[in-house]
Amino acid sequence: MTEIERNMLETDPDYISSRRFNNSLAKLEERYPDGCPDHIIAAALVTTEDDLEIRYNRIIETLRRKMHAKD
Repeated sequence: MTEIERNMLETDPDYISSRRFNNSLAKLEERYPDGCPDHIIAAALVTTEDDLEIRYNRIIETLRRKMHAKD
């Protein structure tokens, strides 16, 4: 992955690493309106399915902590 691509993944909310979808998250969402397979998401984010699951679990845990903090 190039430095430009890494920067785009980190800063552009619509950018994904997938020429198939014109590097656009919006286009990927059009193709998979009811949810996208993990292997497609992992490839678009230039990561592994295992890393994707770890990230997902961290996000869920953060959201749970924030929801409980407001109680």
